[in-house]
Parts: sequence; structure tokens; C-alpha cells
Amino acid sequence: MLQDLRYALRHLVRNPLFAAVALVTLALGIGATTAIFSVVDHLILRDPPFPNADRVVTVWQDNRRENNLREDVAPGNYLEWKDRSGVFAALGSAEPYSMDLTGDGLRPQVIFSSLVTEGFFDALGVRPVRGRLFEPTDFRQGAGKVAVVGHGLWRRQFGGDTAIVGRSLLLDGEPHVVVGILPADFDLGLMYSVRERELWVPRLLQGWERGARSSAWWAVVGRLKPGVSLAQAQADMDRVAANLEVEYPATNEGIGITLVPLREHLVGAARPALLTLLGAVGLVLLIACANVAHLQLARGTERVGEFAVRAALGSERSRLVRQLLTESVVLALVGTVGGLLLAYWGVDVVKVLSPGTVPRIDAVTVDARILGFAIVFAVMSAVLFGLAPALQFSNPRLHEVLKEGRTSGGRTRARLRGGLIVAETALALTLLIGAGLLLRSFVALLAVDPGFRTENVLALQVFYYEEGHTAQDRIQFFRESLERIETLPGVRSAGAVSAAPFLAANIDIRTMFTAVGEPTPREGEEPQAYLSHATPRYFETLGIPVLRGRVFSEFDRVDAPPVALINETLRLRYWPAEAPIGKKLLIGESKRVVEVVGVVGDVRHTGLDTDPRPEVFLPHAQTGTGSMTYFLRTVGDPATLLDAAQRVVWDLAPLQTFYQTGTVKQLVSTSLASRRFTMILLNAFAAIALVMAAVGIYGVMSFSVTQRTHEVGIRMALGADHNSVVRMVVSDGLKLTAAGVACGLAIAGFGTQLMSSLLFNIPPRDSVAFSLAVVVLVAGALAASYLPARRATRVDPMEALRYE
Repeated sequence: MLQDLRYALRHLVRNPLFAAVALVTLALGIGATTAIFSVVDHLILRDPPFPNADRVVTVWQDNRRENNLREDVAPGNYLEWKDRSGVFAALGSAEPYSMDLTGDGLRPQVIFSSLVTEGFFDALGVRPVRGRLFEPTDFRQGAGKVAVVGHGLWRRQFGGDTAIVGRSLLLDGEPHVVVGILPADFDLGLMYSVRERELWVPRLLQGWERGARSSAWWAVVGRLKPGVSLAQAQADMDRVAANLEVEYPATNEGIGITLVPLREHLVGAARPALLTLLGAVGLVLLIACANVAHLQLARGTERVGEFAVRAALGSERSRLVRQLLTESVVLALVGTVGGLLLAYWGVDVVKVLSPGTVPRIDAVTVDARILGFAIVFAVMSAVLFGLAPALQFSNPRLHEVLKEGRTSGGRTRARLRGGLIVAETALALTLLIGAGLLLRSFVALLAVDPGFRTENVLALQVFYYEEGHTAQDRIQFFRESLERIETLPGVRSAGAVSAAPFLAANIDIRTMFTAVGEPTPREGEEPQAYLSHATPRYFETLGIPVLRGRVFSEFDRVDAPPVALINETLRLRYWPAEAPIGKKLLIGESKRVVEVVGVVGDVRHTGLDTDPRPEVFLPHAQTGTGSMTYFLRTVGDPATLLDAAQRVVWDLAPLQTFYQTGTVKQLVSTSLASRRFTMILLNAFAAIALVMAAVGIYGVMSFSVTQRTHEVGIRMALGADHNSVVRMVVSDGLKLTAAGVACGLAIAGFGTQLMSSLLFNIPPRDSVAFSLAVVVLVAGALAASYLPARRATRVDPMEALRYE
């Protein structure tokens, strides 16, 4: 074996061009595969970093009435589950919350937090790195206020000072003692909100929560008892849900319970994209192996004499196979070294490109486990690209070559080389089609009208609820702050709304409504819409069109008749044949009477790939909510006015925090991050595959031209012109390409169906994407075939006739 290894290394050193091309090809294939596998391994294959994480489940309401299989949990239902179920060793809930951190000379800032009930940390099995977690006494009424901080907040805000444990922080104006610090790997991703939590405080249960079942906003996690399977636990919770349906039909009819393993839920929507990328890099690795295989075949043809001598001197076929496979393994292992360097860089690239929807992405690294997988990839690659050449050139009858000198290797090896090119072409076309589908889908998404103008608009979200302030105080605060903001240089207009589009922490309120004078629907069947509160110039600032009637004015105040606006979706759903201007609506359970004075255009709230929702707008000056988002339309770059706008608010409310800020264009771009991430990586892999396939075709055509030098010389000596020689060589390349295209179309026709969840308004078998991919591939094949063909035309007939 040592002799074989030394010989393999000498062989690589003596053939630097062959070694360089093969090693670069393998490094690209193994590096890309290792990088993506690192992400998949950390996020999908490994358990979350909790003790016996396979016992941890998330528990959700299954709302069959609204076809929502996983919705948040109503407090009353959670409390009933905890009392009635017998399958959990621990059960806890978390309520997404936010707290304002002030004091100690700090700039007011928002800390995204969770209010957790007793049993939450027990269910997860987490242990603090400093201090302690919550104790039963912390959940009692009258107990001192305490908090647990996350590792990131501890490092960022307090510099990793361990003395933070025991210190008091001013949160929402009240002192909270820090009792513990969570480990760095405590990351629940997007489980409890669209934002990651960085601080936890005890949730003291209130008496009214036992009966709160109509609204759901808690997230629940549980740890199964030893010996209880997921199926057994689900059956027990189905029993509990059925009993609650009977006892509380008004709120629990159609409400079931769904248990989801924590690991499965944390990956969530990222799973299809990650598995698609893993499949893509797998194809890239196969293409790399095919490339190196026909390099080995081409190189082996030049070594036919060597193998013949070995066979003539008594080497058995198994001995020659071992030597050739050893050379392949050495090649693969050296390529893996380069691949690992690329993988380290590739993981960093994936982290930079990854959207916020991929949980625990920062923990991904190329560790010892991944190193082991990379070595496995290397050995598998060596077998894939080395076995066929080894079997071809280890034939003991090769001693016949000693009588003939050089040889092209016969039809068998030519067919094998051609077959490898067909396989490469088919795999490359599959990737090109997949990349084309995602690109077409992304372009279609960008063409969607969000319902508002995104250029030169700044957004600042606030929750203004000062203690002791009334609704009128809040109305005055927003009126005055907007007036001051509009006087800032560079501001064209300013407005505010409660439910702003594309914000991560939005306030969505659904309300029932009925129209005065129309048949009263049965209880529980009332039409519903999303309720928003807006200032007069909000619609002008965002460029939302007024389709009928008017928008709010400065005269729509508390002492004026209550008015409302509706959007076009709501009008088309309930009054498609009329303009409901002047219609009276009864809003909410209080049956507040409002008059519809206008119809405005639809706005897509959560993403360009979502449909507009029915909305009712009320004037802020008649409601006085404190949950609002400022919008500023500016003359130039809106980001330059962020500080000035914040200072205006701080002049009126020095401790006011901003929950989210940014340009509207940035907010829309962030909503596309997940699709952009998948599209960029898949297109990068497709480009690599195309280049590899083109290099493979070029290599085979070059080898073919070299082997057919004698034939080309005779043809030219007999009068063949340059064009006919070019056509002959290019047609050979195109025949292989055509076979690869046929196979690739068949593979893609099936494979693209698996991508349907990643596409938007584009069918999985989109003819445009398929056609463009074929054109790009054929163009690459033409270029790869044309260059050897041009070289063939430069053959001197007299020299070619002396070639043999």
C-alpha cells in the first residue's frame, strides 16, 4: 500500500496539468457539498442543544375552523391542558413581549423578551451559564421582579461582565434583578415570534386567563415523560381537546391540539430550501466526479503501454485495480483538503446570504463531524470517478497493446467517455432548469405591486403607552410629533398607521363587523376584517390610491361623527356591485357605528407573495391607540433623516423606544431574503455545473481531435475544407449534448415537482425556464466543441500522415 501511495503521488507530480484540473474540479464539488451539508447537518440532522431534545415537543392549537394546523395557544386552553394531560414531565408557555431598557445613562432601547410560565425552562432542560433560572417563588403574586438575560444581550450590552448577575435593570420603568444568564446556544429561532428573544421574565398568571379561550397568543413547549411516545402523547391530547370541545363549544368547537417535535418546528419553512440546495450540490459533486472520471480515462489511454507491461510481467487484474483506485483515493483526499478550505469560506458566505428565517445559522461550522463526512465524500468520490477507469485499464489482455503502440482505447472506452459527458450534461441541465425556475419566480415576485410606493419612504415603529396617559393624550402626541416631523428639511409628507405593511413586529387586529340595514348573520358567522388606525396623510405618504370617496381629514376628530375607510378587497368581497360610500358599519363587539367615507387600494402586508386582506381603517384622532408606525416621504435618501425624526419624538417623550426602523425599500427587500438566498445559491451551483460540463465536453472533444489527428489529416489531404472539419467535430459534441439534454429534461420533469413550494406564480414545468436552460447549455456545448474543432483545422496534412 505504501508503494502504491508513493507511486500515486509521483504520478500527480509528473502530470501537473492533469493534477491541477482534477484537483480544482474535486475541490469545487467537495467544498460546495461540504458547506451545504454543514448547514443541513446543524439545522436538520442534529437535535437542538437541549438534554434529550428528542423528548421536547411544541404544542399548538389545531384550528380546523380556519384551516390553521399550527396556531398560537389561548391562555385558558393552555391551563386546561396542563391540568388534564398526563403525558408531560413539564409543560410551559411563553408570550412574546418587549420591554424598554432605560436608566444608567443608556439610550432608550427595546429588548425583545418573553413572559414565561413555570415549567418553560424545565421543559427545555436548559441550564444557565451563570446564576440560576426561575424558581417557583418567582411566579407568586408579590414576588420580587427578576429576569434572565440571553448570552447575546449579555455580551453586547454588558460586555460579558459576570457581575451583571445580581444587578438591577430598569425594564419598562420597573427594577428587575438579573438572576441568570442563558448559554450561547440557547436559540429557539423563530418559535415564539418573528424576532429572537433576548430576555425572559416570569409570567404571573391572572384569574381572567382561565377563561380566555377566544384569542390565542401563547407558545407552548413540553417535555414528554419517559416511555411516552409522540403517538401516545398525541392521542392523549386529542382526548383533552375533544373534552374541551364538548365543555366549551362557543370557543373550542373545531379546536384540536397538534404536537410537533422541537427540531422539526425549528427548521420550519427553511427545510425545503435547504434540502433543495443539498440536492443541488449533490449533483455538482456527481458532475465533478464524472469530469475527473473522463480525465482519468483520457490520462489512462496514454498509460496503456505501462499497464500492458505490468500485465505482461504478471500483475493480476486485482493488483492493477488496487493501484488505480489508490491513485483515485489520493487524488480525492488531496482535493478534499482544498475542498475543506472552500467549505470554511462557503459556510461564511451562506451565513452572510442567509435570511433571518433560518434558525441557529450562526452556530454552523465545519467541525470534526463535518471533517469526517468530508473524508467519506472523498472516498465515495474516488470510487465514483476511479472505478470505471480502473476496470477498463486493468484488463490483463492489454499485453496486446505492446504489438500496436498507441491506441485510442477502442469503442468501449469511447462509449464510456461519451456516457460520462451525457451524464454531466443531463445533471447540469437539471440544475440550470431549477435555477431558471427560481430566477423566473423571483422576477415574477418583484413584479408584484405591493399596493404602495417604496421609494424614499422611512418607517419608525413605536408603542406609546405612557403611564397615566389617556387616549386624548396619545392623539395629541402623534398629532404634534407628525407636525414637527413634517417641518424637517427634506420631508415631503408624514403619516402613521397601526398595522404597517412588512414590519416584523406588527399589530394585527381582526374584528367582526356588520352593515346596518342588511340581514344580521348568525352568531359566529359574522364577516371579519383587519382593523387599522391611521392619520390623515398616511395614505398620501405611502402612495395608496383613493378609489372612491375621500380619506380622513383633520376634521375627523373625537367630537365629529365616527367614520371609516375600507379597502378594495373588502368592498369586492361584500359589496361587489356597489360603492358603499355612506354605508353604516357596526364594528367589533361594542357595535361601534361608523360611516364608510372612502375606499382605498389594497396593500400586501406580510409579503409580495401574500394576497391582500380585507381591512377597515378608523381615524387615529377618534381612537387614540398608542401602537403606531410613522412613515416619512422624503426628497432624497430617507435613511439620512432617521436621527432627526427620532430626536423629534424624544423631545416629546424622552424615554420612548423604537421597535423597528428602516426604509420601506429595505423592509420589502428583507421579506424577499429567503427566496433570494435559495435563488443565489442554486444559480451559483448551476453556473459551476455549466462550467464543469463545458470543460468536460471540451476535454472529450480535445481528446477526440488528438486521437483522430491521422483521420483529419487524410480528410484534409483529400480536399476537406476547414468548415467541414469544424462541422464534423462540433456535430460529435452536439450529439453527446443532445443525448444529455434528453436525459436532463426527463430528470428535470420529475425533479422540479419537488420545488413547487419554492416557486411563485411559475409552474414547475415552466416552458420558458426549460427552453432557456436548454439554450444556455447548448451554447456552452457549442463553445466547448468549437475550440477543439478550430484546433483541428490547423493540422498539417503531411505531419498528420506521419503521426503514427
